[in-house]
Amino acid sequence: MSDSPLISIVLPTYNGSRYLADAVESIRRQTYLNWELLLQDDCSTDGTPDLIARLATTDSRIKPGRNATNLRLPNSLNAGFERAQGEFLTWTSDDNEHRPEALKEMLAILRQDAGCGLVYCDMLSIDDEGRSLGSWRAPEPDQLGWVNSVGACFLYRREVAETVGRYDDRWRLVEDWDYWLRVARRYRLRVLHRELYLYRRHAASLTTTRAQEIQRIQMEMLAVRLPDLPGLNAKVRALSYLKLARSAAALGEGERAREFNSRAWELDWWQTAVVLAGRRLLGADRAGAIRNRLRRRPRH
Repeated sequence: MSDSPLISIVLPTYNGSRYLADAVESIRRQTYLNWELLLQDDCSTDGTPDLIARLATTDSRIKPGRNATNLRLPNSLNAGFERAQGEFLTWTSDDNEHRPEALKEMLAILRQDAGCGLVYCDMLSIDDEGRSLGSWRAPEPDQLGWVNSVGACFLYRREVAETVGRYDDRWRLVEDWDYWLRVARRYRLRVLHRELYLYRRHAASLTTTRAQEIQRIQMEMLAVRLPDLPGLNAKVRALSYLKLARSAAALGEGERAREFNSRAWELDWWQTAVVLAGRRLLGADRAGAIRNRLRRRPRH
């Protein structure tokens, strides 16, 4: 490995001209200099293609690309990574931004910890005008079975991508969470509790406009992936099935909710009894909030 290995950053975009320049500028401000930014336009119909052309003239490390047809996010990511030359890889969205030290600090972790395949970070949520909405502390890797611990700021080795393969188009809208679960089957993940990313929440974001659809796809994806994660202990797997049961109930699928609860009982009957009792006494939302606060307490 060289002293300054190349980091490849894929940035897929579709009609993302409103925030794209800010996202790109946050990469150009990185204190780590050896990177390439692979802009992957998914057949935009607004001013995005012209903006990409202008941005590419400002820095030779910015490399524009355009899909011949509209591929949607998972396959647009795959197209971008096919062009990537770096020893380390990441991707970002056209409406989010990196802190200047993000690449440098994440790379340092991977270079110091040879057994770690992927590192991820805390984030600051912002609104459409860039105003702070509060911090997001990334959950620990052992919570990946019931929450997308990795979030949106991460870095992983090329070896990981070569082993795990492409982003899976079956799980569009949750393709990232699916990918991290597949990574976790083979590699150790590590969280860096540094707020290195600005995650924008606005009316047009997918998490706002397609929340119920995302919840359903998450449920289907986790139902497929959980049995294939032998590294998760029984307690974690039980909590994951309880999460699935809650999602199924919220979507009106009572039979599937009972099926998931039954699997949780088989894995850890005591914890399942406690969780279900808490939901009955306090309500699912309040009981879940209390458990999350307890998990976030510092460990001594």
